[in-house]
Amino acid sequence: MLIANVSSADLVAVGSRLVGATFLWAAGIKAVAPHTFSRHLAALGWIPWRFNAVAVTAASALEAALGAALIVNIAPGFLLPFTLIILVALTGIAVWGVRSGKTTDCGCYGGFIQPSIGQSLGLNALFALLVVAAWSAQVPAMVPAAWQIIVVALAAIVVGALAHSSQKYRTKHGRSMIETSPLRVGRRWNHSSAGGATAQLKGEVFVSYLGVECPHCTRWVKVLNAMHQSSSLPAVVGVMTASGDELQSYIAEKGVRFPIATVSHTLMGRLTQAVPSTVLISDGKIAELWEGTPPPEFVDRFRRAFFPDVADTLVEGRIQA
Repeated sequence: MLIANVSSADLVAVGSRLVGATFLWAAGIKAVAPHTFSRHLAALGWIPWRFNAVAVTAASALEAALGAALIVNIAPGFLLPFTLIILVALTGIAVWGVRSGKTTDCGCYGGFIQPSIGQSLGLNALFALLVVAAWSAQVPAMVPAAWQIIVVALAAIVVGALAHSSQKYRTKHGRSMIETSPLRVGRRWNHSSAGGATAQLKGEVFVSYLGVECPHCTRWVKVLNAMHQSSSLPAVVGVMTASGDELQSYIAEKGVRFPIATVSHTLMGRLTQAVPSTVLISDGKIAELWEGTPPPEFVDRFRRAFFPDVADTLVEGRIQA
């Protein structure tokens, strides 16, 4: 009896609200982990770096407002066609970013899910169909209610404030206010965090996240090359966002001897806050995690592998001291 009382307009309105919930979720991700979207904007190269933080805050707030507006169905005669325009624009930006080689995905979901560009296009097409269905089944009201305006404004303010606070906290403390990276000591290692390159490796594995433009990574590659030649040290895997000709050029120019896997820009942004970042995996779990220079105990282990006599002398000197 309850189902019989539900109109077709009510059913298709559910579709547009699902689209709204997706926008709201994506806005929340940008606010909680703004550095990921910041890297995506920087990769596109459309916004000067000094305005990057403002752009992240504004994008988060506007996306939250759009999501909330779809959920409360405010002024559908304007909102639904406007949403279609936004979906088309976002799709065009995503396609351009991938085809130009500036990005590897749409950057929409902060690395929490990683659709290919084809899957992103399919999702956007589905969202557009849901919006069109809702638009065609509803009375094209244009005047919003006061409570709807309040809900949309609150969503924008709350999410925008969170994005701003998250960026301020990161600048001040050098780490995220809310940690979203799956890379934490003690957690089980997920092979997708290295593009699947660690799936067949046993024992200890050394996964290092590198950047093409990172000068410290260039020096770190030399250490990784040496480690790769030693049977007493962990296996080495590099992870980068570079692919294709850019990756091959980097490998040739830097003389890389260890395997390198490619992950998307958004996944890299979720996994790391800076490059180089390194993970030591032991027995399928993350044993150690650090940025930049490795901890002293691993430096000693490296010395013992290549300069055992010197390492023993250093240890004896410490004991005598």
